[in-house]
Amino acid sequence: MLWILLALMGAVANAAYFIIIKKNINILEPRVLTAVGFSLGGLLLFSYSALRSFPALGQDFFLAVVITSILNIIAQSLIFMALSSSDLSLSVPMLSFTPAFLIVTSYLLLHELPSIFGIAGICIIVCGSYVLNISEQHNHFADPIRSMIRNRGSWYMLIVALIFSVSINFDKIVLINSDPIFGMALTLSLIGWYFLLISAYSVFSRREALLCQPPDNPALVTGTIACPSRVLSVIVPALLIGLFVAIEAASINTAYTLQIVPYVIAIKRLSIIIMVLYGTIIFSENEIKKRLTGAALMVAGAVIILLFA
Repeated sequence: MLWILLALMGAVANAAYFIIIKKNINILEPRVLTAVGFSLGGLLLFSYSALRSFPALGQDFFLAVVITSILNIIAQSLIFMALSSSDLSLSVPMLSFTPAFLIVTSYLLLHELPSIFGIAGICIIVCGSYVLNISEQHNHFADPIRSMIRNRGSWYMLIVALIFSVSINFDKIVLINSDPIFGMALTLSLIGWYFLLISAYSVFSRREALLCQPPDNPALVTGTIACPSRVLSVIVPALLIGLFVAIEAASINTAYTLQIVPYVIAIKRLSIIIMVLYGTIIFSENEIKKRLTGAALMVAGAVIILLFA
């Protein structure tokens, strides 16, 4: 089925995006990366849409674009906070709750409802999240829940999952009122332009933001604009972000035309395994066995949705 391949393509691109952000968030300003990356992604999609000819726009197009753009700006800001305060393999799997929230939001906004098997798969995803938060220090059944609440990154990302469960539906409304490419081109551009304005304001309102780091501390920190000699270190990851968000948007939006939103997003969440493995191997994050078990359960839930829903 074509929609599965498209959702998997979106999953790989989504994992690559999170990995780039996590890898650079402590040495480069994430707002600058997002500003350049999303603006480039929007430009790439606009160019492709122009080659295909621009679509006719429905009456709900602009309102849906504004709503999903605002929600995604809030979500991106929370993602930066989550990844700067938590391990990649602990915070990102919280996005697996998005399909659970979508059961309600997609029904209310799009009248799309998963089958009983789809709901069962979502329950397994929730169980995976519980296992993910079990550690050797937990002695009581409720300890993992307390751990999830105490972990700031997990809490931020859980809120992101809730926001995405709303914005994703408006993404499809944008699609219905245009096509799989043009609407997302405008949405990505608006997100990129917002962070560009925020970054510019930061530069002009705080002169120290223009300064390079002292020679004895060459590492850039969050909130600092890169020196001219390190412009390349900003441009390369930003260009990669632009490429991956464009691929993700195009593939996932096209999948929406073939299958209901909750199922597409459930398959897209297979990106979790990639991110958990990468976080463990590259960033040397701890308790890999338990985290992989939890992530695997989440993916198993997605597979059940795929095979039986």
